[in-house]
Amino acid sequence: MKLYVLDKSSNEKTYLKQSASSKEELANLLGAKRFRLDDKIYSVNEVIAEADENTAGAMAAGGVIGVVGGVPGVIIGGLIGALLGNSSDNEDKLKTEKFNRSQV
Repeated sequence: MKLYVLDKSSNEKTYLKQSASSKEELANLLGAKRFRLDDKIYSVNEVIAEADENTAGAMAAGGVIGVVGGVPGVIIGGLIGALLGNSSDNEDKLKTEKFNRSQV
């Protein structure tokens, strides 16, 4: 999960270096409910989380590992990687939704 704020003038995403499971936790990490980023002041409630997509990377890694087993190994490794990546994506999506629903 990555955290970002939208620049009010350009509508561009600026990513935060911090990671938190809720906006309250983020405020505690930052030490305040308001913070400065690129000479602009934001509220922790303006921070948005987005999920990382890992399925494709895990599938590719599984396929590469499966190369040792030939064609069947690539297929089986890719399937296992896809399942693990999909599970990770679903977990990240739930964490993202929880963060975005939270308030300080």
